[in-house]
Amino acid sequence: MTWTFLAAKLPLPTLFLFGGFGALMIISWSYSNWRTAVKVAFVAVLMEGAIRKWILPSGEELVYFLKDVFLFGAYLKFFFSPDPEMRAYRLRVPGGLIFLLCAAVAFSALNPNIGSTLLAVYGLKIYFMYVPMVFMMPYLFRNQQEMLKQMTWYAFLAIPVCVLGFLQYTSDRFSVINTFASGMSETGAVGFGVGDRARVTGTFSYITGHTTFVIIFFAFVLALLSLREARWKAVHLFFVLPLLVGNALMNGARSSIVTMAFVGAGFAVAAMSGRLATSRNFLMTLIAGAILALGGATYFFADALLHWGTRYNTAGDTMVGRTVDHPMAAISLALKEGGAFGYGIGTAHPATAAIRTKLAILPMKNKITPMDNELGQIMAELGVFGFVGWYGLRLLLVVLAWKSYQLAPPGIIRALCLAILLISGPFLIMSVVYNHTANFFIFALSGFALIPFIEPTVQRRFAPRGRGVAVVRPQNGPLLSDKSVAGNGR
Repeated sequence: MTWTFLAAKLPLPTLFLFGGFGALMIISWSYSNWRTAVKVAFVAVLMEGAIRKWILPSGEELVYFLKDVFLFGAYLKFFFSPDPEMRAYRLRVPGGLIFLLCAAVAFSALNPNIGSTLLAVYGLKIYFMYVPMVFMMPYLFRNQQEMLKQMTWYAFLAIPVCVLGFLQYTSDRFSVINTFASGMSETGAVGFGVGDRARVTGTFSYITGHTTFVIIFFAFVLALLSLREARWKAVHLFFVLPLLVGNALMNGARSSIVTMAFVGAGFAVAAMSGRLATSRNFLMTLIAGAILALGGATYFFADALLHWGTRYNTAGDTMVGRTVDHPMAAISLALKEGGAFGYGIGTAHPATAAIRTKLAILPMKNKITPMDNELGQIMAELGVFGFVGWYGLRLLLVVLAWKSYQLAPPGIIRALCLAILLISGPFLIMSVVYNHTANFFIFALSGFALIPFIEPTVQRRFAPRGRGVAVVRPQNGPLLSDKSVAGNGR
Protein backbone atom coordinates (compact mmCIF):
# COMPACT_ATOMS: atom_id res chain seq x y z
CA MET A 1 0.00 0.00 0.00
CA THR A 2 3.05 2.29 -0.22
CA TRP A 3 1.84 3.71 -3.54
CA THR A 4 -1.40 4.76 -1.86
CA PHE A 5 0.33 6.97 0.68
CA LEU A 6 2.66 8.38 -1.99
CA ALA A 7 -0.30 9.26 -4.19
CA ALA A 8 -2.01 10.96 -1.27
CA LYS A 9 1.04 13.24 -0.80
CA LEU A 10 1.45 14.26 -4.45
CA PRO A 11 0.76 17.95 -5.19
CA LEU A 12 -2.52 18.70 -6.91
CA PRO A 13 -1.02 19.84 -10.28
CA THR A 14 0.90 16.55 -10.51
CA LEU A 15 -2.25 14.62 -9.71
CA PHE A 16 -4.10 16.53 -12.44
CA LEU A 17 -1.35 15.64 -14.91
CA PHE A 18 -1.49 11.96 -14.05
CA GLY A 19 -5.28 12.14 -13.89
CA GLY A 20 -5.50 13.64 -17.38
CA PHE A 21 -3.29 10.94 -18.83
CA GLY A 22 -5.24 8.25 -17.03
CA ALA A 23 -8.52 9.74 -18.25
CA LEU A 24 -7.39 9.54 -21.89
CA MET A 25 -6.42 5.90 -21.40
CA ILE A 26 -9.77 5.09 -19.77
CA ILE A 27 -11.75 6.91 -22.47
CA SER A 28 -9.92 4.99 -25.20
CA TRP A 29 -10.61 1.69 -23.47
CA SER A 30 -14.23 2.61 -22.74
CA TYR A 31 -14.81 3.49 -26.39
CA SER A 32 -13.75 -0.02 -27.42
CA ASN A 33 -15.62 -1.77 -24.60
CA TRP A 34 -18.66 0.38 -23.92
CA ARG A 35 -20.78 -2.26 -22.20
CA THR A 36 -17.99 -3.23 -19.81
CA ALA A 37 -17.20 0.44 -19.20
CA VAL A 38 -20.79 1.16 -18.12
CA LYS A 39 -20.68 -1.82 -15.75
CA VAL A 40 -17.39 -0.55 -14.30
CA ALA A 41 -19.11 2.81 -13.73
CA PHE A 42 -21.80 0.99 -11.74
CA VAL A 43 -19.06 -0.34 -9.45
CA ALA A 44 -17.18 2.97 -9.35
CA VAL A 45 -20.24 4.84 -8.11
CA LEU A 46 -20.18 2.58 -5.03
CA MET A 47 -16.44 2.84 -4.37
CA GLU A 48 -15.38 6.35 -5.36
CA GLY A 49 -16.19 7.76 -1.92
CA ALA A 50 -13.79 5.31 -0.27
CA ILE A 51 -11.06 6.29 -2.73
CA ARG A 52 -11.68 9.96 -1.99
CA LYS A 53 -11.64 9.36 1.75
CA TRP A 54 -8.66 7.13 2.27
CA ILE A 55 -6.63 6.53 -0.90
CA LEU A 56 -6.47 9.89 -2.71
CA PRO A 57 -7.79 12.58 -0.33
CA SER A 58 -5.65 15.26 -2.01
CA GLY A 59 -7.09 14.36 -5.39
CA GLU A 60 -10.72 14.00 -4.45
CA GLU A 61 -11.75 16.38 -7.26
CA LEU A 62 -10.32 13.91 -9.80
CA VAL A 63 -11.85 10.85 -8.18
CA TYR A 64 -15.24 12.59 -8.21
CA PHE A 65 -15.17 12.29 -12.03
CA LEU A 66 -14.00 8.67 -12.14
CA LYS A 67 -17.30 7.09 -13.20
CA ASP A 68 -17.90 9.99 -15.58
CA VAL A 69 -14.66 9.25 -17.45
CA PHE A 70 -15.72 5.62 -17.97
CA LEU A 71 -19.12 6.81 -19.21
CA PHE A 72 -17.69 9.45 -21.55
CA GLY A 73 -15.91 6.92 -23.74
CA ALA A 74 -18.99 4.70 -23.70
CA TYR A 75 -21.17 7.65 -24.78
CA LEU A 76 -18.88 8.40 -27.71
CA LYS A 77 -19.10 4.81 -28.93
CA PHE A 78 -22.82 4.31 -28.38
CA PHE A 79 -24.09 7.56 -29.86
CA PHE A 80 -21.56 8.29 -32.61
CA SER A 81 -20.31 4.88 -33.73
CA PRO A 82 -22.79 2.21 -32.61
CA ASP A 83 -22.25 -1.44 -33.38
CA PRO A 84 -24.21 -2.82 -36.36
CA GLU A 85 -26.45 -4.82 -34.03
CA MET A 86 -27.52 -1.57 -32.33
CA ARG A 87 -28.64 -0.08 -35.65
CA ALA A 88 -31.07 -2.96 -36.09
CA TYR A 89 -33.16 -1.74 -33.15
CA ARG A 90 -34.74 1.49 -32.06
CA LEU A 91 -36.16 2.79 -28.82
CA ARG A 92 -39.77 3.95 -29.22
CA VAL A 93 -39.88 6.80 -26.71
CA PRO A 94 -41.02 10.44 -27.13
CA GLY A 95 -37.57 11.74 -28.03
CA GLY A 96 -38.86 15.10 -29.23
CA LEU A 97 -40.57 15.78 -25.91
CA ILE A 98 -37.48 14.71 -23.98
CA PHE A 99 -35.38 17.10 -26.08
CA LEU A 100 -37.74 20.02 -25.43
CA LEU A 101 -37.75 19.38 -21.67
CA CYS A 102 -33.95 19.20 -21.61
CA ALA A 103 -33.75 22.38 -23.70
CA ALA A 104 -35.91 24.20 -21.15
CA VAL A 105 -33.43 23.21 -18.44
CA ALA A 106 -30.35 24.00 -20.56
CA PHE A 107 -31.66 27.50 -21.35
CA SER A 108 -30.63 28.50 -17.83
CA ALA A 109 -26.96 28.10 -18.84
CA LEU A 110 -27.36 31.40 -20.74
CA ASN A 111 -28.19 33.29 -17.55
CA PRO A 112 -25.69 36.20 -17.35
CA ASN A 113 -25.64 35.94 -13.56
CA ILE A 114 -23.38 32.87 -13.84
CA GLY A 115 -20.60 35.06 -15.22
CA SER A 116 -18.49 32.18 -16.55
CA THR A 117 -18.82 29.94 -19.60
CA LEU A 118 -16.86 27.23 -17.80
CA LEU A 119 -19.26 27.22 -14.86
CA ALA A 120 -22.26 27.26 -17.20
CA VAL A 121 -20.91 24.14 -18.90
CA TYR A 122 -20.26 22.57 -15.50
CA GLY A 123 -23.85 23.34 -14.51
CA LEU A 124 -25.04 21.47 -17.61
CA LYS A 125 -22.81 18.56 -16.58
CA ILE A 126 -24.38 18.47 -13.12
CA TYR A 127 -27.87 18.07 -14.56
CA PHE A 128 -27.29 16.10 -17.76
CA MET A 129 -24.22 13.88 -17.30
CA TYR A 130 -26.29 10.76 -16.64
CA VAL A 131 -29.34 11.51 -18.80
CA PRO A 132 -27.79 9.70 -21.84
CA MET A 133 -27.81 6.50 -19.78
CA VAL A 134 -31.57 6.43 -20.23
CA PHE A 135 -31.04 5.59 -23.90
CA MET A 136 -28.10 3.21 -23.33
CA MET A 137 -29.34 0.94 -20.59
CA PRO A 138 -31.92 -0.97 -22.69
CA TYR A 139 -28.99 -2.23 -24.81
CA LEU A 140 -26.58 -3.04 -21.98
CA PHE A 141 -27.39 -6.75 -21.68
CA ARG A 142 -27.73 -9.15 -24.59
CA ASN A 143 -30.29 -11.43 -22.94
CA GLN A 144 -32.27 -11.87 -19.75
CA GLN A 145 -29.99 -14.61 -18.44
CA GLU A 146 -26.99 -12.29 -18.58
CA MET A 147 -28.99 -9.53 -16.94
CA LEU A 148 -30.16 -11.75 -14.08
CA LYS A 149 -26.71 -13.21 -13.43
CA GLN A 150 -24.92 -9.87 -13.34
CA MET A 151 -27.63 -8.19 -11.27
CA THR A 152 -27.30 -11.01 -8.73
CA TRP A 153 -23.57 -10.52 -8.39
CA TYR A 154 -23.97 -6.75 -8.29
CA ALA A 155 -26.35 -7.06 -5.35
CA PHE A 156 -23.60 -8.90 -3.46
CA LEU A 157 -21.55 -5.69 -3.47
CA ALA A 158 -23.91 -4.52 -0.74
CA ILE A 159 -22.19 -6.88 1.69
CA PRO A 160 -18.76 -5.18 1.95
CA VAL A 161 -20.37 -1.72 1.93
CA CYS A 162 -22.72 -2.72 4.76
CA VAL A 163 -19.97 -4.41 6.76
CA LEU A 164 -17.93 -1.21 6.54
CA GLY A 165 -20.96 0.69 7.76
CA PHE A 166 -21.20 -1.62 10.78
CA LEU A 167 -17.49 -1.07 11.53
CA GLN A 168 -17.97 2.69 11.28
CA TYR A 169 -20.88 2.57 13.70
CA THR A 170 -18.98 0.53 16.28
CA SER A 171 -15.80 2.62 15.94
CA ASP A 172 -14.93 5.85 17.66
CA ARG A 173 -16.98 8.77 16.41
CA PHE A 174 -13.87 10.59 15.20
CA SER A 175 -12.06 7.55 13.85
CA VAL A 176 -10.37 7.83 10.45
CA ILE A 177 -13.08 5.59 8.97
CA ASN A 178 -15.75 8.06 10.10
CA THR A 179 -14.58 11.08 8.12
CA PHE A 180 -16.15 12.53 5.03
CA ALA A 181 -14.17 13.16 1.88
CA SER A 182 -14.16 16.89 2.41
CA GLY A 183 -12.08 18.12 5.31
CA MET A 184 -10.63 14.80 6.44
CA SER A 185 -10.93 16.03 10.01
CA GLU A 186 -13.05 15.47 13.09
CA THR A 187 -15.65 17.84 11.72
CA GLY A 188 -16.45 15.18 9.17
CA ALA A 189 -18.12 12.97 11.77
CA VAL A 190 -21.86 13.54 12.14
CA GLY A 191 -23.78 12.18 15.08
CA PHE A 192 -27.38 11.43 15.91
CA GLY A 193 -27.75 14.37 18.28
CA VAL A 194 -27.61 11.99 21.23
CA GLY A 195 -24.92 9.59 22.38
CA ASP A 196 -21.47 9.24 20.87
CA ARG A 197 -22.27 7.23 17.74
CA ALA A 198 -21.44 8.46 14.24
CA ARG A 199 -23.94 8.29 11.42
CA VAL A 200 -22.36 5.94 8.91
CA THR A 201 -21.62 6.65 5.26
CA GLY A 202 -20.05 3.32 4.22
CA THR A 203 -17.93 3.75 1.10
CA PHE A 204 -19.72 6.99 0.21
CA SER A 205 -18.54 10.52 0.73
CA TYR A 206 -21.75 11.73 2.31
CA ILE A 207 -24.80 10.41 4.13
CA THR A 208 -27.06 11.14 1.13
CA GLY A 209 -25.03 8.72 -1.00
CA HIS A 210 -25.31 5.98 1.60
CA THR A 211 -29.05 6.60 1.95
CA THR A 212 -29.45 6.22 -1.81
CA PHE A 213 -27.42 3.02 -1.74
CA VAL A 214 -29.52 1.24 0.89
CA ILE A 215 -32.77 2.19 -0.88
CA ILE A 216 -31.60 1.12 -4.35
CA PHE A 217 -30.10 -2.17 -3.22
CA PHE A 218 -33.11 -2.97 -1.05
CA ALA A 219 -35.29 -2.70 -4.16
CA PHE A 220 -32.74 -4.73 -6.18
CA VAL A 221 -32.85 -7.58 -3.68
CA LEU A 222 -36.66 -7.65 -3.56
CA ALA A 223 -36.75 -7.80 -7.37
CA LEU A 224 -34.37 -10.76 -7.34
CA LEU A 225 -36.35 -12.56 -4.65
CA SER A 226 -39.45 -12.36 -6.85
CA LEU A 227 -37.83 -14.50 -9.55
CA ARG A 228 -38.00 -18.29 -9.53
CA GLU A 229 -34.84 -18.54 -11.62
CA ALA A 230 -32.75 -16.27 -9.37
CA ARG A 231 -29.93 -17.90 -7.41
CA TRP A 232 -28.52 -17.25 -3.93
CA LYS A 233 -31.93 -16.28 -2.57
CA ALA A 234 -31.09 -17.51 0.91
CA VAL A 235 -28.05 -15.23 1.09
CA HIS A 236 -30.09 -12.23 -0.02
CA LEU A 237 -32.94 -13.06 2.34
CA PHE A 238 -31.03 -14.00 5.49
CA PHE A 239 -27.96 -11.81 5.13
CA VAL A 240 -28.18 -8.94 2.64
CA LEU A 241 -31.64 -7.64 3.58
CA PRO A 242 -30.92 -7.43 7.35
CA LEU A 243 -27.59 -5.73 6.62
CA LEU A 244 -29.29 -3.13 4.45
CA VAL A 245 -31.97 -2.42 7.07
CA GLY A 246 -29.29 -2.22 9.78
CA ASN A 247 -27.24 0.21 7.72
CA ALA A 248 -30.34 2.32 7.05
CA LEU A 249 -30.79 2.63 10.81
CA MET A 250 -27.12 3.41 11.36
CA ASN A 251 -27.03 6.24 8.82
CA GLY A 252 -29.83 7.95 10.76
CA ALA A 253 -31.69 9.21 7.70
CA ARG A 254 -35.42 8.92 8.20
CA SER A 255 -35.99 8.97 4.45
CA SER A 256 -34.12 5.68 4.02
CA ILE A 257 -36.36 3.67 6.37
CA VAL A 258 -39.56 5.32 5.16
CA THR A 259 -38.69 4.79 1.48
CA MET A 260 -37.63 1.17 2.07
CA ALA A 261 -40.96 0.53 3.79
CA PHE A 262 -42.74 2.12 0.82
CA VAL A 263 -40.81 -0.07 -1.64
CA GLY A 264 -41.55 -3.21 0.39
CA ALA A 265 -45.25 -2.38 0.58
CA GLY A 266 -45.34 -1.74 -3.17
CA PHE A 267 -43.82 -5.13 -3.91
CA ALA A 268 -46.30 -6.79 -1.54
CA VAL A 269 -49.30 -5.17 -3.27
CA ALA A 270 -47.94 -6.14 -6.69
CA ALA A 271 -47.31 -9.71 -5.50
CA MET A 272 -50.91 -10.03 -4.31
CA SER A 273 -52.08 -9.08 -7.78
CA GLY A 274 -50.43 -12.26 -9.07
CA ARG A 275 -48.88 -10.50 -12.08
CA LEU A 276 -45.42 -9.65 -10.79
CA ALA A 277 -43.40 -12.66 -9.81
CA THR A 278 -42.32 -15.88 -11.42
CA SER A 279 -41.72 -17.28 -7.93
CA ARG A 280 -44.90 -18.87 -6.56
CA ASN A 281 -43.85 -18.22 -2.96
CA PHE A 282 -42.80 -14.60 -3.38
CA LEU A 283 -45.46 -13.17 -1.06
CA MET A 284 -44.42 -15.58 1.68
CA THR A 285 -40.79 -14.71 0.96
CA LEU A 286 -41.64 -11.03 1.41
CA ILE A 287 -43.32 -11.73 4.75
CA ALA A 288 -40.36 -13.84 5.87
CA GLY A 289 -37.97 -11.13 4.68
CA ALA A 290 -39.83 -8.47 6.63
CA ILE A 291 -39.76 -10.58 9.78
CA LEU A 292 -36.05 -11.36 9.34
CA ALA A 293 -35.14 -7.77 8.56
CA LEU A 294 -37.09 -6.35 11.49
CA GLY A 295 -36.00 -9.14 13.83
CA GLY A 296 -32.39 -8.84 12.76
CA ALA A 297 -32.46 -5.07 13.14
CA THR A 298 -34.03 -5.36 16.60
CA TYR A 299 -31.59 -8.01 17.79
CA PHE A 300 -28.30 -7.19 16.06
CA PHE A 301 -28.78 -3.45 15.59
CA ALA A 302 -30.82 -2.61 18.69
CA ASP A 303 -28.56 0.32 19.57
CA ALA A 304 -28.88 1.73 16.06
CA LEU A 305 -32.67 1.33 16.21
CA LEU A 306 -32.71 3.24 19.52
CA HIS A 307 -30.58 6.06 18.10
CA TRP A 308 -32.66 6.24 14.93
CA GLY A 309 -35.89 6.31 16.94
CA THR A 310 -34.57 9.06 19.19
CA ARG A 311 -33.56 11.16 16.22
CA TYR A 312 -36.93 10.54 14.56
CA ASN A 313 -38.86 11.59 17.67
CA THR A 314 -36.77 14.68 18.40
CA ALA A 315 -36.50 16.00 14.84
CA GLY A 316 -39.20 18.61 15.40
CA ASP A 317 -41.04 18.05 12.13
CA THR A 318 -43.61 15.69 10.67
CA MET A 319 -43.78 13.53 7.56
CA VAL A 320 -46.24 15.94 5.95
CA GLY A 321 -44.00 18.84 6.86
CA ARG A 322 -40.95 17.25 5.26
CA THR A 323 -42.67 15.98 2.12
CA VAL A 324 -45.17 18.78 1.42
CA ASP A 325 -44.86 21.91 3.57
CA HIS A 326 -41.07 22.24 3.49
CA PRO A 327 -40.69 21.78 -0.30
CA MET A 328 -43.60 24.14 -1.05
CA ALA A 329 -42.15 26.81 1.23
CA ALA A 330 -38.74 26.42 -0.42
CA ILE A 331 -40.24 26.71 -3.93
CA SER A 332 -42.19 29.82 -2.92
CA LEU A 333 -39.09 31.45 -1.42
CA ALA A 334 -36.97 30.53 -4.46
CA LEU A 335 -39.53 32.03 -6.84
CA LYS A 336 -39.62 35.19 -4.77
CA GLU A 337 -35.83 35.50 -4.54
CA GLY A 338 -34.76 34.24 -7.98
CA GLY A 339 -37.66 35.40 -10.09
CA ALA A 340 -38.91 33.69 -13.23
CA PHE A 341 -35.43 33.01 -14.66
CA GLY A 342 -33.48 32.15 -11.51
CA TYR A 343 -29.80 32.64 -10.74
CA GLY A 344 -28.40 30.30 -13.40
CA ILE A 345 -27.80 26.57 -13.75
CA GLY A 346 -25.46 25.03 -11.19
CA THR A 347 -25.03 28.20 -9.16
CA ALA A 348 -26.21 26.60 -5.92
CA HIS A 349 -23.98 23.52 -6.24
CA PRO A 350 -21.07 23.49 -3.74
CA ALA A 351 -18.60 22.43 -6.44
CA THR A 352 -19.17 25.63 -8.44
CA ALA A 353 -18.14 27.76 -5.47
CA ALA A 354 -14.96 25.69 -5.12
CA ILE A 355 -14.19 26.10 -8.84
CA ARG A 356 -14.69 29.86 -8.59
CA THR A 357 -12.24 30.05 -5.70
CA LYS A 358 -9.55 27.84 -7.25
CA LEU A 359 -9.71 29.48 -10.68
CA ALA A 360 -10.20 33.01 -9.32
CA ILE A 361 -13.44 33.49 -11.24
CA LEU A 362 -15.35 36.62 -10.30
CA PRO A 363 -18.35 36.02 -7.99
CA MET A 364 -21.91 36.04 -9.27
CA LYS A 365 -23.67 39.35 -9.61
CA ASN A 366 -26.49 38.11 -7.39
CA LYS A 367 -25.69 35.51 -4.75
CA ILE A 368 -28.12 32.61 -4.58
CA THR A 369 -30.10 32.14 -1.37
CA PRO A 370 -29.60 28.70 0.29
CA MET A 371 -32.89 26.80 0.35
CA ASP A 372 -32.02 23.62 2.28
CA ASN A 373 -34.33 21.71 -0.06
CA GLU A 374 -33.58 20.51 -3.58
CA LEU A 375 -36.89 21.54 -5.11
CA GLY A 376 -36.31 25.08 -3.88
CA GLN A 377 -32.68 25.08 -5.01
CA ILE A 378 -33.65 23.95 -8.51
CA MET A 379 -36.34 26.63 -8.75
CA ALA A 380 -33.78 29.20 -7.58
CA GLU A 381 -31.23 28.03 -10.16
CA LEU A 382 -33.38 27.36 -13.21
CA GLY A 383 -36.39 29.58 -12.75
CA VAL A 384 -39.92 28.57 -13.66
CA PHE A 385 -39.30 27.20 -17.16
CA GLY A 386 -36.24 25.20 -16.16
CA PHE A 387 -38.01 23.84 -13.07
CA VAL A 388 -40.96 22.67 -15.17
CA GLY A 389 -38.55 21.16 -17.71
CA TRP A 390 -36.54 19.25 -15.13
CA TYR A 391 -39.44 17.79 -13.20
CA GLY A 392 -41.38 17.27 -16.40
CA LEU A 393 -38.50 15.07 -17.58
CA ARG A 394 -38.46 13.18 -14.29
CA LEU A 395 -42.23 12.64 -14.35
CA LEU A 396 -42.10 11.51 -17.98
CA LEU A 397 -39.60 8.80 -17.04
CA VAL A 398 -41.92 7.66 -14.24
CA VAL A 399 -44.85 7.46 -16.69
CA LEU A 400 -42.74 5.47 -19.16
CA ALA A 401 -41.69 3.09 -16.36
CA TRP A 402 -45.36 2.55 -15.50
CA LYS A 403 -46.19 1.78 -19.13
CA SER A 404 -43.25 -0.63 -19.28
CA TYR A 405 -44.47 -2.36 -16.14
CA GLN A 406 -47.82 -2.91 -17.82
CA LEU A 407 -46.22 -4.17 -21.04
CA ALA A 408 -43.66 -6.55 -19.57
CA PRO A 409 -44.66 -10.13 -18.69
CA PRO A 410 -43.92 -11.51 -15.19
CA GLY A 411 -40.16 -11.83 -14.86
CA ILE A 412 -37.00 -9.86 -14.35
CA ILE A 413 -37.94 -6.91 -16.55
CA ARG A 414 -41.33 -6.46 -14.91
CA ALA A 415 -39.82 -6.76 -11.42
CA LEU A 416 -37.15 -4.22 -12.30
CA CYS A 417 -39.73 -1.83 -13.73
CA LEU A 418 -41.67 -2.03 -10.47
CA ALA A 419 -38.50 -1.39 -8.44
CA ILE A 420 -37.75 1.68 -10.56
CA LEU A 421 -41.31 2.99 -10.18
CA LEU A 422 -41.23 2.61 -6.41
CA ILE A 423 -37.80 4.28 -6.19
CA SER A 424 -38.42 7.12 -8.62
CA GLY A 425 -41.58 8.35 -6.91
CA PRO A 426 -40.03 9.25 -3.53
CA PHE A 427 -36.89 10.61 -5.21
CA LEU A 428 -38.99 13.29 -6.91
CA ILE A 429 -38.84 15.15 -3.59
CA MET A 430 -35.44 13.85 -2.46
CA SER A 431 -31.98 15.00 -3.48
CA VAL A 432 -30.90 13.94 -6.98
CA VAL A 433 -29.11 16.86 -8.64
CA TYR A 434 -27.06 17.51 -5.49
CA ASN A 435 -26.61 13.80 -4.81
CA HIS A 436 -24.53 12.40 -7.67
CA THR A 437 -25.09 8.82 -6.46
CA ALA A 438 -28.85 9.23 -6.83
CA ASN A 439 -28.40 11.14 -10.09
CA PHE A 440 -26.48 8.19 -11.55
CA PHE A 441 -28.88 5.50 -10.37
CA ILE A 442 -32.16 7.29 -11.15
CA PHE A 443 -31.34 7.82 -14.82
CA ALA A 444 -29.58 4.48 -15.25
CA LEU A 445 -32.49 2.54 -13.76
CA SER A 446 -35.00 4.61 -15.71
CA GLY A 447 -33.19 3.38 -18.81
CA PHE A 448 -33.67 -0.24 -17.78
CA ALA A 449 -37.38 0.49 -17.51
CA LEU A 450 -37.48 1.30 -21.23
CA ILE A 451 -36.52 -2.21 -22.35
CA PRO A 452 -40.11 -3.05 -23.43
CA PHE A 453 -40.01 -0.07 -25.83
CA ILE A 454 -37.24 -1.56 -27.98
CA GLU A 455 -38.39 -2.69 -31.41
CA PRO A 456 -36.63 -3.83 -34.61
CA THR A 457 -36.08 -1.13 -37.21
CA VAL A 458 -36.71 -3.59 -40.05
CA GLN A 459 -39.49 -6.15 -40.21
CA ARG A 460 -39.65 -7.99 -43.52
CA ARG A 461 -42.79 -10.02 -43.96
CA PHE A 462 -43.07 -12.99 -46.30
CA ALA A 463 -45.42 -15.92 -46.69
CA PRO A 464 -43.75 -19.29 -47.27
CA ARG A 465 -45.73 -21.59 -49.56
CA GLY A 466 -48.66 -23.09 -47.76
CA ARG A 467 -48.03 -21.23 -44.51
CA GLY A 468 -49.14 -18.09 -42.79
CA VAL A 469 -47.31 -14.80 -42.72
CA ALA A 470 -43.94 -14.91 -40.95
CA VAL A 471 -41.93 -12.02 -39.55
CA VAL A 472 -38.14 -11.84 -39.85
CA ARG A 473 -36.44 -9.85 -37.12
CA PRO A 474 -32.75 -9.12 -36.52
CA GLN A 475 -30.87 -11.74 -34.56
CA ASN A 476 -28.41 -11.32 -31.67
CA GLY A 477 -29.90 -7.99 -30.69
CA PRO A 478 -30.22 -6.35 -27.26
CA LEU A 479 -32.26 -7.63 -24.38
CA LEU A 480 -35.90 -7.93 -25.41
CA SER A 481 -38.97 -9.46 -23.82
CA ASP A 482 -41.27 -11.39 -26.14
CA LYS A 483 -44.25 -9.29 -25.18
CA SER A 484 -42.45 -6.00 -25.82
CA VAL A 485 -41.43 -7.14 -29.29
CA ALA A 486 -44.94 -8.33 -30.10
CA GLY A 487 -46.56 -5.23 -28.65
CA ASN A 488 -44.30 -2.61 -30.18
CA GLY A 489 -43.73 -4.33 -33.49
CA ARG A 490 -47.31 -4.37 -34.58
